[in-house]
Amino acid sequence: FAIWLWLASVAPSPAASMEYVQRAEALNPTHPTVVKAKAWAQRRLDKTNVPPPLVATNGRSPSPTTSTTPATSPTRSRWPLWAAVGLLLLLLLGAAGFFLANGGKQAETAVLSPATSQPTIEATVVAPTTEPTVTAVPPTSSPTPVPTERPERLLAKNVSDSQPRAAWTATPLPTNTPTPTPTPIPTVVGVEVSNWVGKRPFGVGASERWIDVNLSTQSLNAFEGDSLVYSALVSSGLPSFPTVTGQFRTWIKYESQTMDGRLLGYDYYLEGVPYVMYFYEDYAIHGAYWHNNFGHPMSHGCVNVSIPDSQWLFNWAPLGTLVNVHY
Repeated sequence: FAIWLWLASVAPSPAASMEYVQRAEALNPTHPTVVKAKAWAQRRLDKTNVPPPLVATNGRSPSPTTSTTPATSPTRSRWPLWAAVGLLLLLLLGAAGFFLANGGKQAETAVLSPATSQPTIEATVVAPTTEPTVTAVPPTSSPTPVPTERPERLLAKNVSDSQPRAAWTATPLPTNTPTPTPTPIPTVVGVEVSNWVGKRPFGVGASERWIDVNLSTQSLNAFEGDSLVYSALVSSGLPSFPTVTGQFRTWIKYESQTMDGRLLGYDYYLEGVPYVMYFYEDYAIHGAYWHNNFGHPMSHGCVNVSIPDSQWLFNWAPLGTLVNVHY
């Protein structure tokens, strides 16, 4: 409607101005600017009305009169320049206020048809359109299966029926240096292991659980920090299969395991060895059901304990427990 108001302000005749204002009024009849523009066009149109001509009376034509007023040529009403500028600014402000009030919800376009008997208005409502957004999906690749490493199977040893059934271990055979005089094996005298207190190794926490194996006394003591909580007799390796010494940590546990020494050149086969805890390579602390000679060396390098003692240690010691083996 603002376009029609602008055309009304520059129209050459009051009638054309009124026509344009009426077209703006058809689009927005209540707008204040349209109301003011219509009043202005009406006043302009009223000024152009010419009074009716003189009519003869008594069948006689009026006698010519001599007027002292100089003849004035008809003059065209002109709209002051400042009023035109002010009206144009008022129209622009009104149009801006109207569009702001509508919030840009729709756009109205007035199209003026070519000069015909009556100009027509075509209003086009432009609806916002959205184009679908194509999102590129990166190609997905199936994860490559990673093979799971299985712990290496440790093979067990065995002894014949005529030999003592010793504890199992797959210890690499060391090179024995012969001595001129064989050292006699001392007789192990039973000791009161419950009264023996070990020294906590360096790096063990004040309340950390650890195991101390004394090969000289063939005894095992379980500690929590500096406190002794359990003691048991053991059977370590025979002189030809000595038990390794040092500080180690348990690295794998089996509640039950079959030990087949025939695969490593030993003549024994043991099924269901209970409560096995490996602490260094194939050296382990485990229960032994094939002998009851605890307190004396009997094994091929492992630390044998009774089945009740092995069960208690298995449940008490978590994986990674420090094992201190010494003479």
